[in-house]
Amino acid sequence: MAIVHFSTDQRQHTGVAEVTLNAVNVRDLVRQLSERYPSLNAHLVETSSTAVAIDGEIIPDPMLEELTATSEVHLVRPLAGG
Repeated sequence: MAIVHFSTDQRQHTGVAEVTLNAVNVRDLVRQLSERYPSLNAHLVETSSTAVAIDGEIIPDPMLEELTATSEVHLVRPLAGG
């Protein structure tokens, strides 16, 4: 089971700071999150522009990245600036 940590912005859609899911990879994790938290779906659809960190490491092409029972996942929205 992977532990997904939500940012303050994402918590507005989930109502919780983290959730534990039994997902085999990031694609499966995103699917489960979309089903569980429909209002979070708009954020998850943008996963291509969202950085995915697994166990503290940002994964460049995360969708098929395998998750373990102890994986900690953060979905990090890109920062805008100039």
